[in-house]
Amino acid sequence: MKTTFTAVFPGILAAILSLLCPTCCANKNGLDIKTSTDTGKSYLVYNNEPLFAFGPGDEMRLLNGAADVDRWVDWQATNGMNLVRAYPMSVPIDAYGAPGVMPFLKQGEKWDVDAFSKDYFKHIGNVAKALEKKGIILHLQLWQIVFFKDGDRRWDINFLNPKNNVNKWTQEFSRGRHYIDAPAESVARQHQKRWVYAILDAMKGRDNVIIDVINELGNEMGSLEWAVTVADWIHDWEKKNRWSFIVGVDSEHHYSLEQFGAYKEHFDIVILNELRSYENGSNVAAMFNMPTISVRSSDGTNQYEDYMFARAEQTGSEHQTRYRTLCYRSLFAGLQSVGAYWKSEVQEADYQSMEQWPNYARALRVFWNLIRTRWPLLMPATDESFLSGAITPHAYALASPDCIVIYLECGSHTWNNEYPTSILRVKCPFQSFSAKTFDTKSGALSDTTAERDGESIDLSLPTFRDDLVVLIENADAKHP
Repeated sequence: MKTTFTAVFPGILAAILSLLCPTCCANKNGLDIKTSTDTGKSYLVYNNEPLFAFGPGDEMRLLNGAADVDRWVDWQATNGMNLVRAYPMSVPIDAYGAPGVMPFLKQGEKWDVDAFSKDYFKHIGNVAKALEKKGIILHLQLWQIVFFKDGDRRWDINFLNPKNNVNKWTQEFSRGRHYIDAPAESVARQHQKRWVYAILDAMKGRDNVIIDVINELGNEMGSLEWAVTVADWIHDWEKKNRWSFIVGVDSEHHYSLEQFGAYKEHFDIVILNELRSYENGSNVAAMFNMPTISVRSSDGTNQYEDYMFARAEQTGSEHQTRYRTLCYRSLFAGLQSVGAYWKSEVQEADYQSMEQWPNYARALRVFWNLIRTRWPLLMPATDESFLSGAITPHAYALASPDCIVIYLECGSHTWNNEYPTSILRVKCPFQSFSAKTFDTKSGALSDTTAERDGESIDLSLPTFRDDLVVLIENADAKHP
């Protein structure tokens, strides 16, 4: 488990007023967690710099020998992206369109799930290494819950289904959840532990890996108590191996004080299955004061029409815009990683038709680089009177002692909205300031005029489409 130096949380007011050194933590390469001594804010860093990770990836095939890893790595790195979500398969990968490598060996025509393939685990370690070389974060889920649900390409062909293997201890598993929810002292539970250790052994030495116990915890199977048990296995492995990972669990509904509050010390981060709303993300991040990330590239509540990039028909201009606004909305809610995954057959997984997204991704990276060093001090501006006159349905603000950043957004499930010139009023404590707009599509910064009126300034905004960022800097502060 990652450790941090903590500080007493002095509140948002102290964040606005303080000009002290923002962070305090021991030096650590790769993924780590730091805590600001001024705001008390905990946040992810990668190679000692605050992290923001995003980008689509071939979730099923990347770890399983059925995808061109170099292509994904190069495409992401060239266009400012740095994230893939992936998992070892619990079913034969060739059922999803291409041959690959399998985690278990065969005995005759059936699998021997006690015989782990050394070549497979060596392979997934090599994939993580290839991603690390380009600075790409691997969000690694130990299990994909869907393969334990009923279905012809799910539990029916799962290695653990008794009809598919030679192992007597699986013979009572009529459904996939009987494996996940097996009793504590069972052979199945010991098998789970072996599985976890084999993956951790493969990932040892890799500093770009976030370990996620399972996706959609509690969706038909898996409990928070079980996830804690798995997290404790990971921590035991860490002590023995003198290596540590960032550890969390993807959940749709466990992140409340009543549930997760009692177990948070077992985990390093909060992993939201999806953002659902700005308020949900910002409230959870504030509730637990833990670095927070998300998994699913959807801007709704897990309906098919909510997805971006889930199918070939969901990669058009609308969906590329919606993923862009999801990334900015998530960032302003305090999230530091925004998942996106590709679910088409491997021969269809081609992003050449995504003409806009690479530009949007490069611009998003430019924006993050503008605020990256300020991230430890940037806190949500929660005063309802902080902003007024926003022409878009949604407006979010982050503030620090040396800058204010505002995101004007059209909202989820919408795109191609034109907004005319307008005046935005912002409370601004800076006596001397400069104001700019940031184009989320091109990455261009432009000066904008502003006039002071008491405690606020009135910003003159240009016409724009869908979303716009406003950056107000304290001219008297020394900017990094």
